[in-house]
Amino acid sequence: MNNDIKVFCILGPTGIGKTLMIMELYNLLPFPIEIISVDSGLIYKEMNIGTAKPSLKELSIYPHKLVNILDPKKSYSVSDFFYDVNKEIYCAFLNKKIPILVGGTMMYYNVLFNGLYDIPNINNNIRNYVTNLFKKYDCKSIYKFFRKIDYNSAKNIHFNDKYRIIRNLEVYFSTNKNMSFYKKNKIFANFNIYKIIILNKDKNKLFLNIKNRFLNMLNIGFEEEVKSLYNRKDLNINMSSMKRIGYNQMWLYFDKKISYKQMISLSIKNTNFLVKKQITWLKKWLKFSKVIYLNNYNSCINKIYKFIKKCVLKNY
Repeated sequence: MNNDIKVFCILGPTGIGKTLMIMELYNLLPFPIEIISVDSGLIYKEMNIGTAKPSLKELSIYPHKLVNILDPKKSYSVSDFFYDVNKEIYCAFLNKKIPILVGGTMMYYNVLFNGLYDIPNINNNIRNYVTNLFKKYDCKSIYKFFRKIDYNSAKNIHFNDKYRIIRNLEVYFSTNKNMSFYKKNKIFANFNIYKIIILNKDKNKLFLNIKNRFLNMLNIGFEEEVKSLYNRKDLNINMSSMKRIGYNQMWLYFDKKISYKQMISLSIKNTNFLVKKQITWLKKWLKFSKVIYLNNYNSCINKIYKFIKKCVLKNY
C-alpha cells in the first residue's frame, strides 16, 4: 500500500443515489476532489439517458473522469478500466486532489481491490465465436468442455455461471492457454483504498425507485436515444455497449422480437436482478468497509462527509 495516496470508493446498488451524493460531496468537502466513474455504461458517448449519465451541465460543474471516453462500437474490458483508473488516480494525486471513485460496476471495483490477471486482449472474432457456442449448445455441454481444458478453474465455477465460463473460454481460444496459467501472476493497484458501502434495508423501495427511474427515462426520450444508435450502420445487439440493460431490450423491441410492454418489463426485471448481484458483491466487502444504511439521505451524506474528511485530514 502507498499510504500517500488515499482513494475513496463509494459503492452501492443501482438506483440508490450515488451520483447525487458525489455531487453534493463535491461542494461540501473542504479539499479538492477528483470524481472518477466506475460505471461500464458511462464510458460510452451517445448513451446518456439509459445509463443515467449526469447532464452536460452537471458534468461541467462536477467533472467526472472515465465518462464519455469511448464510442459505442468499441469494446472496453476490465483490464482497460484497471489501467485507466490507475492513471486517473495518479493524476489526481499529482494535482493534489483526493480521488473518489463512484459507480456500480462491481467487476471494475473487484479488479481494483484484488488485482488484475495479466491476460492479453481478446479480439471480437473470438468473443463472437464463444457467444455463438452458447447459442448452439446448452450450458452443461459447454461446461464439460470447460472442465477438460481447465479443471482447476472449472471446479470453482458453477455450470450456470455463464459470464465466468465465457471469460475463461475467450482466454483459451485466444491464447491457447487456460486461465490457470494466467492466475499465477497478478498486477495490483498500489493505493490505500477506503471503501464506503451504501445500502438500503428496504429492497422493495429500491426496486420501486428502479421502476420509476426507467419509466422516467422513457418519458424523457430513451426510445429516441436508442433509435439513433439502432439506425447507425456500425452497431449491433451483440456489442458490449448494446448488451446493457435497457438498450438491449429496446433493440429487441425495434427488431420486433418483443413487444413494447415486454421491453419495459424485461428492462426493470433485469435491473432488479443486477441489483441483487451487486448486493452479493457488496456483502463480500462489508468486513473491511465503512457501511452506511440509507435511512435518511441527509444523514447518509453527513456520515460519508465526516468519514472522508477525518481520513484525509489526518495527513492532509
